[in-house]
Amino acid sequence: MEKEDKVGNTPIIYNEQLGCFLKLECRNPSGSHKDRETLKIIKLFGKKKHFIIASSGNAGISLAYWMQEKATVIVPEITPKPKIEKIKRYGAKVVVNGRYYSETYKIAEEIARSHGWIDISPRRVERWRGDVEISYELKNLNPDYIFVPSGNHTLARGIAQGFKEMLERSMIKNLPKVVSCTLPDHPFTKLTASVKEKYKQIFNSIYTYGEEETSMEREFLQFPFVKTESTIKLREVLELSSIFPEYDPAVWLAMYVSKEAKNIEGRKVVIVTGVKR
Repeated sequence: MEKEDKVGNTPIIYNEQLGCFLKLECRNPSGSHKDRETLKIIKLFGKKKHFIIASSGNAGISLAYWMQEKATVIVPEITPKPKIEKIKRYGAKVVVNGRYYSETYKIAEEIARSHGWIDISPRRVERWRGDVEISYELKNLNPDYIFVPSGNHTLARGIAQGFKEMLERSMIKNLPKVVSCTLPDHPFTKLTASVKEKYKQIFNSIYTYGEEETSMEREFLQFPFVKTESTIKLREVLELSSIFPEYDPAVWLAMYVSKEAKNIEGRKVVIVTGVKR
């Protein structure tokens, strides 16, 4: 079996403690849903190209996994060393530059322009198109709510698009509520003015915007059946690590938001975007 054949069709399991289903995108080859996006883009531009990406971790790891020495990954200073080492082990070049993702994003753009490389950072290409298939894989489950760990809403936007398509094709009768789960100082939620530096480190995989809004996927909120949610109880969120130590902390955030969501009934799904690095 080719490596590409192992991407997608990830397992769905039910967790009694949370009272929801888990869509295990961490079972993709590089350990996250980003493989769906990466492969879609590589097939679009071709494997002979050199790709560059601004990444807080998982997208860079995925690109390195698939393109090895033909990949350059620009990561912000808050990126944990294990993620950087993982990218290097796959053969990609890593550049640590910029305090937060918003700065790194601009640096990647400049390097791509000067070298003639393909910049596959969010908003440079439509990465969300690779995530549409997740919705089709959830169709038979008939979910009422989908909770998505999110920094720039790319994944949530792709999932929303998939359900919209299925409704238009009469493949489903009802749309689920797609909930993009962000940190509480995110520009779309703003439960607090700032997040402590230690939490920025822990949740770095979804802390992609710094103090700016440059990486926002604003088009996500154009769907009438979506919303953003967060919580200021980050210490309580981290307690989920004792139950789900293998998952990315961003997943714990989405789990906590789903568990604490008030006045909702129906079938809930949390997207397990990746493993803890």
